[in-house]
Amino acid sequence: MALEARGAEAVVTACEWHGRPAVAKYRNRRSYRHPDLEARLVAERLRAEARLLGRAAEAGLPGPVLYAVDPAAATLVMARLPGEPLERALRASDGARWLPQLGELLARIHAAGIVHGDPTTSNFIAADGEFDANTGLAVIDFGLGAATDDDEQRATDLRVLLESLEAHHPELAAREPLLAAYGAWDGGAGVLERLAALEQRGRYNLVRG
Repeated sequence: MALEARGAEAVVTACEWHGRPAVAKYRNRRSYRHPDLEARLVAERLRAEARLLGRAAEAGLPGPVLYAVDPAAATLVMARLPGEPLERALRASDGARWLPQLGELLARIHAAGIVHGDPTTSNFIAADGEFDANTGLAVIDFGLGAATDDDEQRATDLRVLLESLEAHHPELAAREPLLAAYGAWDGGAGVLERLAALEQRGRYNLVRG
């Protein structure tokens, strides 16, 4: 298997699953914890991520199909998606075209009762015409996600995404198109209010600090 990506939480490698293109996600173990405790925590996190993938699939969200869960090996096996990381697609000359789709997709994730936990541009895949009629984007990596309808956590998701875009793609002026698309969702207004409150608290704390 060829190494695809290595992060703080996991290593993702390309593989095949019964002849189908796939990826295996191995969750890193923490050496500073007792092995039995670490094995239990990893297994719980794997099962939680698997449940979120299932919930996302039931809601019709574009993303990888889950093939297998192996808690003993700390591994999930999922379908390998076509396309490229959104982080790369946004750097194209027409990269701004993805922003309304991104706002709409995050709203769909939240409407399904899921918060992503780490919705940076590296955790979306871009591929025109590959996923569904609504979007050329798919969402990946629910490793830090949770099943919740809490608007505060949804607003935190939005803030993380905005900060990712502002840090890595300031030339796109992403805020307005992203939030306009997100706000078209029936539940979006309450989340946008929470986002404004979060950002206000952040500015206040910065001034005080």
